[in-house]
Amino acid sequence: MTEIPIVWLWISGIFFFFGIVAFAATVVVLYKLVKLAEELKPRVDSLTTKVEALVVKVDSVADRVDETMASVKHSVDGVGGRAEGIMGAVESIARGTSNKLEGITPIITGVLAAYRIFMTVKSTREKAKAHAAETPKALPRKK
Repeated sequence: MTEIPIVWLWISGIFFFFGIVAFAATVVVLYKLVKLAEELKPRVDSLTTKVEALVVKVDSVADRVDETMASVKHSVDGVGGRAEGIMGAVESIARGTSNKLEGITPIITGVLAAYRIFMTVKSTREKAKAHAAETPKALPRKK
């Protein structure tokens, strides 16, 4: 019969030893996790009730916001109707003013053209006077 080598027995023993240690460590960790879960359960329950209360409050706030938005929409619709009326009035005034200005525009254009001609003639005269002042005069003759 074939014998099992001693090295193989040692390796198997070490492997089983570490397996038992790992199993024991896992049991200890699981025990501590169960205790931690038991300690956290009241806190989680407390938070759950607080969250449920907050959800109720948020729902009531959302309902109020919906009511407010409906009121604001109604107010904006009313203001929009008034603004349309005002804009119509302003538009009709602008049309009337535009029609009146169409008749006055040629007169304003003529007056502005006459003013430009006047200013051009005036500046030309001033330049001529300045040029005449610069020309030297002849000396008087001796007798």
